Amino acid sequence: MVDHHWLQVGSGKAFVPDLDKFGFVYIITNLHNGKAYIGCKQYIFYSRLREKESDWRTYTGSSKWLNEDIQKVGKKHFKFEIIAEYKNKRSLRYYELYYQMKYNVLASTLEGSDEHAYYNSRVGGKFYRPVESYEDPEWRKKLSEKQKKRWEDPEQRKKQSEKAKKYLSDPEVRKKRSEAPRNKLGQFAKKRKKNERR
Repeated sequence: MVDHHWLQVGSGKAFVPDLDKFGFVYIITNLHNGKAYIGCKQYIFYSRLREKESDWRTYTGSSKWLNEDIQKVGKKHFKFEIIAEYKNKRSLRYYELYYQMKYNVLASTLEGSDEHAYYNSRVGGKFYRPVESYEDPEWRKKLSEKQKKRWEDPEQRKKQSEKAKKYLSDPEVRKKRSEAPRNKLGQFAKKRKKNERR
């Protein structure tokens, strides 16, 4: 009997763990929008006094945003896959970083949008997504040409229009969008008051 939610990547088959290994690198994918998260998990926690099995069987990643989405749309709308297992901590951390860099988790965007393609906000547990971004002018030009070409296609325009209508028909989305300007005005007023006190 399978007592976990993990699949072997690309096969759709239940993952069979090798508990002699230290841990595994995984990818969790949101089946609604294709957004994913790449991370690693160890099987056992070691301390000086004892060894204890981790929560790897039910683990859903360490990303706050990923777990919020799992709560919102339900676990059944996510795919939990194991990329590979590794025999020690050093290999596990190395290959977590390797796959995060391979798939460019900090900079990749979902096709046809500016939204990040991955929930990861850092790689290797150390390097964060920058607060400000630098855009190569040549890359920006190529992207602009690609977008123009895409919008010349009537089928693509229709598809994007339907997608936008569906997104905006969600009452929760409409509520957030209507509240956003008020929140910004509130923040501006607080900032102004703070400056006046100085």
